[in-house]
Amino acid sequence: MAVEYQTEAILLAARDWSVADRVVTLFSREYGIIRAMAYGARKPKSKLGGGLQPFTHLSLAMTAGKGMDAVKQCEVQTSFREIREDLTKLAYANFIAELATGLWPERQPEAAAYDTLLAVFRLLAVRNPRISALAGAWQLLALAGFQPEYERCAQCGKKLIFPVSFSFAAGGSTCAECSLANDPVFPQADQKFLEQVCTLDLDNPGQFAVNARILVNIETLLYGFVRHQLERPLKSLEFINRINSL
Repeated sequence: MAVEYQTEAILLAARDWSVADRVVTLFSREYGIIRAMAYGARKPKSKLGGGLQPFTHLSLAMTAGKGMDAVKQCEVQTSFREIREDLTKLAYANFIAELATGLWPERQPEAAAYDTLLAVFRLLAVRNPRISALAGAWQLLALAGFQPEYERCAQCGKKLIFPVSFSFAAGGSTCAECSLANDPVFPQADQKFLEQVCTLDLDNPGQFAVNARILVNIETLLYGFVRHQLERPLKSLEFINRINSL
């Protein structure tokens, strides 16, 4: 007999399968990342089709399977329709979703990561998506064990005396003695902003402004840091680059 279970999850990605089905990637509070089949979800009268949209926050009834679990029922808790209807928000949401699936293996429960993901999507829906995604991404990296070092030298542990650099290999800021020639410069203003986004309360962020140059610098560090840790580029960054070039 098939085992049924209930879970709360965020739908990170969906792709069509066969004529009428859909494969979905979910981030569940209790079970972590789940890849599941939604049989018949693409049929016009399917009760699943409307709910299984990217970034939707769902309550789900699932059936465990030998190869892939199946979605039996879904109830929308938060649709995040604002994200899907805005191209810029969509681009950054795709980045967050791809990052999450790259940081955690399937079936590894990560309640804190789930809560952070949900908070990021809530913020993306109503605030500046660029800054929302930046803060969310750095905080997800920290939860996955890749907390960037920005207060001391990541190599020798000494307190930073500026000017300093940022090393992807070392995992953060490096002092003048430990820095390599090709490490990007890490100004003190950038360090302060990195600390701000890493510690930002995503549920209650308040109001703040950031210099455009500093924002670009910390984004560049983020994308380089992600590529180094995952050992591959993220496809979603190509979409972001196209959006920002418009």
